[in-house]
Amino acid sequence: MTLNLGKILGIHVRIHWSFWLLPVYVYFSMVLAGSGFTSAATTVLLILAVFGCVLLHEFGHALAARQFGIPTRDITLLPIGGVAMLEHMPRSPLQELWIAVAGPLVNVVIATVLFAGATLSGVGFGTEAGGFVQQLIFANVALVAFNMLPAFPMDGGRVFRSLLAVFLNYKLATRIAAGTGKVAAVALGLFGLLNGNIMMAFLAAFVFFAAQSELAAVTSDFDDGSPPPQRGGSRGRTFGMFSGNRDRDQMNDVVTRQCDVPSTLSAESVASWLNEMRADACRVIEAGRVIGVITRTRLISELSRGMGRMPVGALVR
Repeated sequence: MTLNLGKILGIHVRIHWSFWLLPVYVYFSMVLAGSGFTSAATTVLLILAVFGCVLLHEFGHALAARQFGIPTRDITLLPIGGVAMLEHMPRSPLQELWIAVAGPLVNVVIATVLFAGATLSGVGFGTEAGGFVQQLIFANVALVAFNMLPAFPMDGGRVFRSLLAVFLNYKLATRIAAGTGKVAAVALGLFGLLNGNIMMAFLAAFVFFAAQSELAAVTSDFDDGSPPPQRGGSRGRTFGMFSGNRDRDQMNDVVTRQCDVPSTLSAESVASWLNEMRADACRVIEAGRVIGVITRTRLISELSRGMGRMPVGALVR
């Protein structure tokens, strides 16, 4: 269940119901601890401001992807960050690199603008307003540092994978990046547990299993007979503060790998089905064997040429 805030720059922005648990928990925890209503409200306001920066971070990914003709389905805010759901991943390592770094670059710009604005306006960091701005600057710096950790599938891990994919095949690049990400996640989790930071340990577990999930998806794409994506490409991945697989993203991978369509179905009906399932591709079956893979992009192209009644089997041969 999500709250739809409407479209911004043509992209749906949503807030997951669980997001509200964070500010509510922080507020009442501080009040019960004796911090006072004003202090608790200020902290909640800071949290909301930080997530405003997270939203801008996600738009950085989305607008960078738009430069390469890749639309974004939606951006959703969660208690652990934000997710920009891209329609598909770029087909070039350098394009993936640019999309991955675009989000953290937004936070760099925000921190720079806040620092310059506070300095030029003469707002002292010792004042209440200055202290609020200072914490927001630190939060953006922390977002950059955390996101750029080589913990695949976070932004830094995707940068690492894209650089590897320039020289290695996509599967091997993903395997190395995922392995590095899991090691980083274990280290982060142990650090969190030893310091009593349960949230950090939770995030580490999230990163670990997300890395394993993405590696499994890429490995299955290679092992099930489906043609691999072009070097640096992928299917339906997400970017964000904690970029990983959402349920819908995982469903797309399952649809692509395991849901087959008969070769006799028309291009129009298969395109409609893929659009309904929000999947990028499906396998075409004839006489009990896979004869090819048809993508939604290809089907849309064929429909625009008036080939809607053409059997998909004829299109993949």
